[in-house]
Amino acid sequence: MATSLVNNKYRITRRIGGGSFGEIYMGIGPNNEKVAVKFERHGTRCPQLRHEYKVYRELTGCHGFCQVYHFGQQDNYNVMVMDLLGPSLEDLFNKCNRRFSLKTVLQIADQMLERVDTLHSRHLIHRDIKPANFVIGLGENTANIYCVDFGLSKRYRHPKNLQHIPHRDGRSLTGTPRYASINNHLGIEQSRRDDLESIGYVLIYFLKGSLPWQGLKAKNAQKKYRLILEKKQQVSIAQLCQGCPSQFAEFLAYTRSLKFDAKPDIPYLRKLFRDLYHAQNCGSIPKLWDWDGMDNDYNSTAGSTGQPPVANSAPAVQPSAAAAASGQPGMAHLRPTTAAAVAAPGAMLGVDADMGMGRDMVVDLDDQDFDNGAGMQHGHRPNTAGGLMQTFNKVAMPGGAQQGSWGYPRQTAPEDPNNAGRRPHTAHGASAGFPGVPTPGGPAAGMYGAETEVSDCDNIFIGKCFLFLFFDNLCLGDN
Repeated sequence: MATSLVNNKYRITRRIGGGSFGEIYMGIGPNNEKVAVKFERHGTRCPQLRHEYKVYRELTGCHGFCQVYHFGQQDNYNVMVMDLLGPSLEDLFNKCNRRFSLKTVLQIADQMLERVDTLHSRHLIHRDIKPANFVIGLGENTANIYCVDFGLSKRYRHPKNLQHIPHRDGRSLTGTPRYASINNHLGIEQSRRDDLESIGYVLIYFLKGSLPWQGLKAKNAQKKYRLILEKKQQVSIAQLCQGCPSQFAEFLAYTRSLKFDAKPDIPYLRKLFRDLYHAQNCGSIPKLWDWDGMDNDYNSTAGSTGQPPVANSAPAVQPSAAAAASGQPGMAHLRPTTAAAVAAPGAMLGVDADMGMGRDMVVDLDDQDFDNGAGMQHGHRPNTAGGLMQTFNKVAMPGGAQQGSWGYPRQTAPEDPNNAGRRPHTAHGASAGFPGVPTPGGPAAGMYGAETEVSDCDNIFIGKCFLFLFFDNLCLGDN
C-alpha cells in the first residue's frame, strides 16, 4: 500500500494482528484518538468485511457496541476503521486463574443480557455467544463490556413487518460447540432463545471454571460435537449448576423452555440476577471487577511498527502452537481484542487459500488441543471494539442518564414503535420496572484429518460460503 493514511485522515502506527482474513493495525485519527484499522485483501474467498460493517452500522448509537468510522477500498484492500478496545472476558478469565467471583459474574450477566436485548431489538441474533466475543473498554470505559464479532449474526425477523423466520430442521451446527444450545446441536434453526442458553453456559463456565463437556476426546469433528451434545443432554440442570446459586439453574430452565419464536423476558432475567446481587450484598465489596489492578493496557504489548500491508504481499505468518504455549516474547501480555478482526468473520469461517473451509484457530485451554497444529491462544488474540462511556461509580451522566439499581448510571432507552403494547425494552439500560416472575413455560469428511483432535471451544461454521440475505440494506447470513 502506497500510503499510511486511510481515508486521508487515519494514520497507521503499528500492526497488532493478522491472519487469513487480513491484517489489523492501530491507527491515530485526526483528533489523536486511537482506532483499529482492518485490511481485507480483495479476492478473499469469502469476503466478510462489508457484512461486518453493515451489522455495526445497524447498531450505530447502541450502548456497548463498536462504532465504525469508515469503510471503503484502498489499493487492493477493503478497509474498515473502528474503535479500539481492551482484552476479552476470556483473556481476563485466564488472568484471574480461570475463576470469577460471584460479584463479577453477576455484573457480567447483567451487561451481557443488556447487549443481547439490544441486538434482538434490532431484529438480529448473534449465534456465537462466548467469552471471547465480549470485551472491556479502555481508559475511562473499563467498567463497560462490549459485544463484538458479528460474522455469524443474522436476522431472526423482518425489520418492516416483524415476520419471524420459519422453524426449520436439518441445519448445520453454527457457532462455538462448547457454548452452543442443545437445539443448535440438534440442527434446529436458531432464534433468540439460543443466544440466551449460550449466555447461561458462559456464566456457569465463569463461576465453576469449566463445563462438563470440556476435554472430551474424539478423532474428528463430527464425533467431538456428538459427544458434546450427548453430554449436554445427559447432565441435568441441577447437576450442571451444582454449587451455584439457584438463580443460575432457574435461568437455564427458563431459556430451555422458550418456544422457537418466543420473545425472552429479559427484564425478568436481569432482575433475577440483580436480586441475587443485592441479597449477597455484593455492592459492599470494594473491588468492582476481579481483574481490577491488573495491567490490561494493550500499550504494554509489543507490536510491529511500520507501514500498512503492501499490495499482493504474502499474509503474515501466525505464531505456532508451540510458541503460543511456551510464552515466547511477544506473547507475554494480552493483546487488544478486535471486533471484526482476528476473531472476525473471516477468522470464524477459517477461510484460507490453501485449506478451504476450516475452523477458527484457537486453543482448548482444558485439554490443550490445537487446531491444525498451530494457532493463537484465546488469551493472546487481538480484539477491537469500543464505543460509549458508562461508569459504575455514582456520577451523574449527561443526556438524562439515570442511576441504576447496581450503583452505576443507566441510560434510558428510546421508545421503539415496533414494541407498542409490550413491556419496555432494556436495550440501552432502560430503568424500567421489572414484571413479576413468570412461570417458565458437520464438516465434510477428512476436513481436519482422521487423527486431528478437535477443540470444543473452536468456532465453526458449516454451510454455504456465500450466505448473504439483504434486508433493509443489511447483509446477513442465511446459515
